Amino acid sequence: MKKLLTLALILSAALCVQAQKYKLALNLEVGKEYIQKSNATMTITQNFNGMPIEIGLNIKGDYVFKVLAAENNQYDMEVSYTSVEMEMESAQGKNSFSSKNASEQDMMSTMLSRMVNKPFKMTMSQSGKVVDITGIDNLFGGLFEGYDLAQQQKDQILAQLKQSYGAKAFKGSFEQITAIYPEDKVKLGKTWSTETSIEAGMSVNLTTNFVLKAANNDYFLIHGEGNLASNPDAPYVKQNGMDMKILVDGQLTSDIKIDRKTGWIIDATIVQNLSGNTELKASEQMPEGMSIPMTIKTKSLITN
Repeated sequence: MKKLLTLALILSAALCVQAQKYKLALNLEVGKEYIQKSNATMTITQNFNGMPIEIGLNIKGDYVFKVLAAENNQYDMEVSYTSVEMEMESAQGKNSFSSKNASEQDMMSTMLSRMVNKPFKMTMSQSGKVVDITGIDNLFGGLFEGYDLAQQQKDQILAQLKQSYGAKAFKGSFEQITAIYPEDKVKLGKTWSTETSIEAGMSVNLTTNFVLKAANNDYFLIHGEGNLASNPDAPYVKQNGMDMKILVDGQLTSDIKIDRKTGWIIDATIVQNLSGNTELKASEQMPEGMSIPMTIKTKSLITN
């Protein structure tokens, strides 16, 4: 009888845990600072006239988010980069740049160093959506001071930096990580969906189905399966003097651990695989345009 009673109690407790619902949302404190560190490794393979060309990229960024105010389920935040690093490897060799290695001889690292500790403002909802970003262009002020560059070269460098660190790029890459919270309370095994747009050299819509995998006194564990689809009507952008756009589709998987009290991400791993084409717009030099097949494989690691 005692064994049966014990078993009944265990089963009852297990059922209560399964039935318990949790509120997953950001619960940040005004005046506090929250850290996020990202490390994205990307492999881009293009097939140019039957010849595969592979480029490896590694982009690292450390950020600090200071909560200035909280109202109407939104947070007004001051955001700063504290460190920026880029590495590119191709058949021509490897190039590395870091905001920590600024020197007169290393122009790109010097430019990255001039982007750190320049705060801009962001408003974010409790569900992790970016409502507004202002002042982010301040990141790019004074980049070329001390360097004698032609205006065309300045414009080209600035356009490339804004594709990676501008308002649209920041919103898309940030929401890809933070726009994960359900509108209602959920229990273990419950699924929900979110949608966001990614603008970082390409225009992609992301729809992700999440499930709450685990919950304890310290954290929640969330797993996501997403689909990415390019916007075929996205405008062409000018790169290296050519009008082009990237049209890719694919899948994304994510495993995200969030702090139970604050909702802030403790760590996350996001893997995405995309395939499609780089479309070159018809021009005088290329009357029929060109479509270059490509694949993009990315693994992003997020920590705090």
